[in-house]
Amino acid sequence: MRKSTARPTLPSAPLLGPTPSLAQRLRRLALAVQGLVAAGAVLLLALLIWRMVAPAEALMADEWLAGASIRSLLIGNFTAAVRWRMVAVSLCSMALAWAVLWQLWSLFGHYRQGAVFAAPAVRHLRRLGWLMLAHALSQPLAGALMTVAVSMDNPAGKRQLQLSFGSDDYAGLLMALVFLAIARVMAEAARVAAENEQFV
Repeated sequence: MRKSTARPTLPSAPLLGPTPSLAQRLRRLALAVQGLVAAGAVLLLALLIWRMVAPAEALMADEWLAGASIRSLLIGNFTAAVRWRMVAVSLCSMALAWAVLWQLWSLFGHYRQGAVFAAPAVRHLRRLGWLMLAHALSQPLAGALMTVAVSMDNPAGKRQLQLSFGSDDYAGLLMALVFLAIARVMAEAARVAAENEQFV
């Protein structure tokens, strides 16, 4: 009796996307995440503008990236030069935060369409991980630059450079590495799924 050489048929569910019920839940989740991302981007912009125009007394009590209040770093008057140096340092850090939010928005835009394993989604996930890593590593440096920006006009011997690494920095670094690992796994899963789809 002759044996059949036909390849076994794999399940008919889509390999490069979620099932219909999962896709519907994923769309709702993606819309919620994109809403939060948009709100976060607006809040970052509002915070930057507030730091440019807020009264000096309000800013003196504000704890910036260094984790210390301006009052503890500044000797003398709170001048416009001090304010603009602080805003410049803050803008550099916020630029990375906006880049993270953009990648998150784009990633969940693909998820909202059900393209979980699509190459663009995997690329955005990988970029998100790298940007999160850059942001986590930059925070201690930004904090150190902030102490310099605030204390630059202090008398000689009173200028400060403080470099600190706290639990928030550790958590951000760990989360970035987790996202990079997930991106690697998703890329491999997409490759295997694409190969298996050829046999359907």
